[in-house]
Amino acid sequence: MSGLRRALLGVYLELRIVPVLMWSFTAITLGTGLAAASGASISVVGYLAAVAVGALLQGLVAHGVNEVVDWDSGTDRDPSPRTISGGSKVVAAGLLGRRGLVWLAAGGAVAATVVGLLAVARFGAILLPFGIVGLVGAVVYTLPPLRAAYRPVAGEGVAFVCIWGCVAGAYALQTGAVTVGASIVAAAYALACLSMLALHHLLDREPDLRATPPKRTTPAILGRRATDYALGIGALALVLAIVGAVVVEPALAALAIGIGLGLVLQWRLNPDDPGQVTKVELGVILATMGGGLAAAGLLWPPLWFAAVAAAILVPPDVLLAARAAQSAHVANLARAGRG
Repeated sequence: MSGLRRALLGVYLELRIVPVLMWSFTAITLGTGLAAASGASISVVGYLAAVAVGALLQGLVAHGVNEVVDWDSGTDRDPSPRTISGGSKVVAAGLLGRRGLVWLAAGGAVAATVVGLLAVARFGAILLPFGIVGLVGAVVYTLPPLRAAYRPVAGEGVAFVCIWGCVAGAYALQTGAVTVGASIVAAAYALACLSMLALHHLLDREPDLRATPPKRTTPAILGRRATDYALGIGALALVLAIVGAVVVEPALAALAIGIGLGLVLQWRLNPDDPGQVTKVELGVILATMGGGLAAAGLLWPPLWFAAVAAAILVPPDVLLAARAAQSAHVANLARAGRG
């Protein structure tokens, strides 16, 4: 494979399409559906701008910064077998270097800022706080002084604010305000994503604690009890989604069903079985994302296209990520052996 093709593959893998689809894309789509159900006239340009900003901040800025720091700390260089967790594997697989990741994150931040400011100029200053929080959150999730991803609960706190902001910000873009109902739904979806995040860190527990400095995520601290932690967060998300279906819009029952299916998949999960954890995490991602996108489509039928787009994008991304993970695992084993 030529150097350019390898670099382009590295950029694609660094975006991490599946997490972006679950977090920012589905959250923004859900918020837009809620706005349409409230009677707002939907701006497709505004929706696409929000999706672009979300994808840039999460896919390039947050993922890029996190990749660099996790590589430097050693957790992503650990030879433990991991497919979905453990970073994008682009450095270990030799697709992108550390400097390339830094430039990628910086370019993503600049592009997101430009698109965000254009959206503010077009749709109002109410969007400015959401953009600022998103950009700051993408950086402080990993970098000092907060370094939230390396502290128990702090990482979930930053992630919650950012995902809540995606739903609420998309709603505000279309309506000019944020309602209590939209806030409840935003909290439900954000908590559902945090439940998945806890699963995501299960196989990272030992590599994270061996890192320098140690990456003290909540699952790393809780150990095997982290499965109960993930279930607890998911259960709270389910309660809020049911409240949303009863109080806000009945179509949100689809979101509640997706979250509930994710909880069923997590039941009796063995946190020390890499194969089972990977399958369950992927299942929870698909169930939660599917519930959010289905609810959005029921709230505003044109948004069904988002579910179709996700269905097209997920399979090739999973296959490419699995190949990169295998290549990175072999490289990490060889590196550990040389050490």
